[in-house]
Order: sequence, then structure tokens, then C-alpha cells
Amino acid sequence: MGHRTIENPVSGERATWIESARDNGGVRTVAEVEVGPGGGVPRHRHAQHEERIHVLAGEMEVTVRDGVRRLVAGESVVIDRGATHAWRNPSLDRTLVFRGEMLPGHPGFETALRVVFGLGRDGELRPGGIPRRLTDLALVAGWDPSLLAVGPRRLLVPLLRWYAGRAAARARATVLLRRYDAPGQAL
Repeated sequence: MGHRTIENPVSGERATWIESARDNGGVRTVAEVEVGPGGGVPRHRHAQHEERIHVLAGEMEVTVRDGVRRLVAGESVVIDRGATHAWRNPSLDRTLVFRGEMLPGHPGFETALRVVFGLGRDGELRPGGIPRRLTDLALVAGWDPSLLAVGPRRLLVPLLRWYAGRAAARARATVLLRRYDAPGQAL
């Protein structure tokens, strides 16, 4: 598999693909992720897969539905398909390292992460990690709709689907995929 390690300078995250759904017939997606102090992801849910998280270093605060749990190195959590959840690095000075596994694998998630990290390297993300262009956000949400599946963000889905259609018609998807998701491309 090409370009195994990707970095996002906006969020300070680094992900190394251990297994790709593209390479294993969709069985699983596995990545080792490093997250700086205070980093994390907002509430979201995965409709198509369960997520397993194993903390390798540092600590992680995981919110699943309404319960909050703190994990340290050596501890794990399994987040069921469809469960609303969020996670973050609560430390003020230590990097969180964890292995995340999605079962079954999710090629769309892999593509979305590569594109978002690439946009971050190119200065195309807002400080909160959202793409500057609405068309880019629409395409990313099309590849991995999990971040828009909960809360008020879900109201954006019809508008973003329309924008994604326009972006595809104008070849923006092709540009992003060539630039950030082409197998073998060095990042």
C-alpha cells in the first residue's frame, strides 16, 4: 500500500496505516494514530462498522453515548456500530498514541482522512480542521459521512450532497483524489 504515514499540521495528528481495507478486501481498516495534547474528534457515529481503540501511550477520554471513560496505555474500548461517540487526548503535555481498528474496513474513511490531512498540509483547512471550500467538505462527507451523522450537523447533509454532485461534475473530486489519495504517492 502506498503512503502509509500521513500528517495533518493543523490538528497535529499523524496516522500510520497498518492495514487498509483496499488491500485486504474490506476486512478491516487499522491505523496507529498520534494525537497531540488536547486533540481529538467531535461527536460522530459510524453506521457501517464498529470501532476498536487500544491505547498504546498516554491517555484518552472516550465518550460513548452519554458515558465518559478514561483509558490509559494497555486499555481498550469497543464502540458498537451506530453508537454516538467522541474521543480526545485530555493531557496538557503528553502525546496520545492508539491503534484504531474498524470492522469491517472502510475505504471511504481512509480516503477522507488522506484528503483532509493533505488539505491541512496545503493550508486548505480552517483552524478547526474543516476544509475551507464547501465543495471539499461535501466530498469528504460523501467519502465518510460519520462526522455529519449526529446533532445539528446532520441538517447539512442534503446541501452537502448537492455540493458533492457539483464538485464531482466539475472534477474537483478527481483533483483531490489525484493529489492526496493516489496509491504510491509520497506524502
